Amino acid sequence: MSDSVFIDVARDFSPYCGGRNIVDGPFSAEALRVEHLAPALADGGSIVVDLDGGIGFASSFLEEAFGGLVRSHGASVMQRVDVVSTTRPHRARCALRYMSEAVERG
Repeated sequence: MSDSVFIDVARDFSPYCGGRNIVDGPFSAEALRVEHLAPALADGGSIVVDLDGGIGFASSFLEEAFGGLVRSHGASVMQRVDVVSTTRPHRARCALRYMSEAVERG
């Protein structure tokens, strides 16, 4: 099991994110989840996702990236994923809320 992996979305993925699904573009929520979040979880450790510096974090983007992570990997990811944003804390709160809602919906 590895230690915590830090993912700076603006630096490691794109500062200009948008779209829900991969068909919507290369910097979609689904692409972030499939190409960065899921592989980081595969190591068995935890991940910290920093949303600072990025543009385009619409509610549909956050729901697909983080709610989708719960739907594809199960409720246990809630204990392994932390989402942060010091410049716009509401982004992190929304992402975590979408994860919780995905757990509730089962």
